[in-house]
Amino acid sequence: MQKDTKIELKVTTREAGRRIDVSMMEFAPFHTSRTLLQNLIRLGKITVNSRKTKPSYKLKVGDFVEAIFPPPEIPQIPAEQIELNVIHEDEYMIVINKQAGLVTHPTTKKTTGTLVNALLWRFKGEIRPFIVHRLDKDTSGVIVVAKDPETQRVLSAQFKARKTKKLYFALVEGVPKKFKGEIDAPIARNPQVRTRMDVLDWGRRALTYYEVIKSFDSWALLKLKIMTGRTHQIRVHMKYMGYPVVGDKVYGVRPSHPLGWVKRQMLHAAMLELYHPITGEPMKFVAPLAEDFKKALRELVTFKEVKHVL
Repeated sequence: MQKDTKIELKVTTREAGRRIDVSMMEFAPFHTSRTLLQNLIRLGKITVNSRKTKPSYKLKVGDFVEAIFPPPEIPQIPAEQIELNVIHEDEYMIVINKQAGLVTHPTTKKTTGTLVNALLWRFKGEIRPFIVHRLDKDTSGVIVVAKDPETQRVLSAQFKARKTKKLYFALVEGVPKKFKGEIDAPIARNPQVRTRMDVLDWGRRALTYYEVIKSFDSWALLKLKIMTGRTHQIRVHMKYMGYPVVGDKVYGVRPSHPLGWVKRQMLHAAMLELYHPITGEPMKFVAPLAEDFKKALRELVTFKEVKHVL
């Protein structure tokens, strides 16, 4: 079950003078239409300085905007028999090593072939899955799902308070000059292409730590820790650094030889640490690399060896 999205914004000179319905489209969830946004303003779900306003209101520097966006209305979600790699399961939650190509949650345009559909089948209608966090469709690795609303609330609070630890592996184009460092760059939705995120001055703070584990001439395997959970954070930060994730169709480039066969971004959520929502026990979940990721690494090792012989 999806939850409301709450956004708080202090107006800067960039937004000042613009209609609130126009300006807020940049910050609204992807599924939000301008008509829906205008209705939310009229209903008082979007306020300025804690007061109702009109869609035509022109923002002023220092205004404080609060917005509550409801989740999209999704038709009946069918249970589907989709194979899952289960890392851990108990009566409160389930931890999956999600395969690439599997969307986490249904949308208004895609109601089948998602992790939720697969879990509905696994739970045989006796339990509903409650999504705690997401992985992009083509990112593989560890994802935790709650089995009841209270567990979802407790786990979500851990993510929000940064009590969880997340470790990723990424194969990138190029080799960073600094083998270890941090990327502290704000991320916001691209105002022209709403399916993209970019490093933009007015975005929310995003912090990523990276370390080069191995280099392969023109590629590198990175270990990454994200301290914030922005949409597409690692992919956007890698593009911003000039080392896009191999196979990333949105933020990257077409993979070159010997990785021309790669069809998805080589990004893997390798480890997740959290506290059990009931017992408080610290728990650590590790997801082995997907087969295509391992194949890519083998190809690069072989390519490097052959290249150095020639």
